Amino acid sequence: MSTFNAQILTPNGSLFQGEVSGVKLPGTQGSFEVKANHAPIVSTLEKGNVLVRKADGDTTYAISGGFVEVNNNKLTLLAESVEEA
Repeated sequence: MSTFNAQILTPNGSLFQGEVSGVKLPGTQGSFEVKANHAPIVSTLEKGNVLVRKADGDTTYAISGGFVEVNNNKLTLLAESVEEA
């Protein structure tokens, strides 16, 4: 299974960083999922849930909205507030 690096950041610091197989996001134009080798993208996010798919199981985070950037097999999510759901 292909993986890539994902990081979830808030103004208080990094909440998550690690290798994942996918991340499902609440985009402002509709939800979408990022997998390994995804094309570069920058997108705005709305309030909702982010599903992080890891080797040891899935984790869901509730976000207040924010931005995501994917480039060179690295996903960076920036949100004002994030909590594990």
